[in-house]
Amino acid sequence: MEPAYAEIAQAVREQPGTLVSSLIEQRYGRRIAEIRQEICACTLTDPALLQALQLPAGTAALKIIRRYLDAAGHAFEVSVTLHPADRFSVSLRLTHAGGNGDAGA
Repeated sequence: MEPAYAEIAQAVREQPGTLVSSLIEQRYGRRIAEIRQEICACTLTDPALLQALQLPAGTAALKIIRRYLDAAGHAFEVSVTLHPADRFSVSLRLTHAGGNGDAGA
């Protein structure tokens, strides 16, 4: 998060169910135009994190990095979340948008 938004931490504590990006938009008028998300596998090794999550060293996890960009393409918030392998799953539903299915159409 940009240093200019450091005071938003207090608002996050006061409104735990509200998205940080929504608080930034409300207070500063900066709106999300795009979110770029990267998902990769990793191994958890940080002792403090392992203790907090009650996990053994070397636990497999997914790391999700989200970059929140404004209309000018500047990232103003970045979040990194770690999900132990046995505590996270992804389910997608993809539907065909129409057309005749021809690759060249």
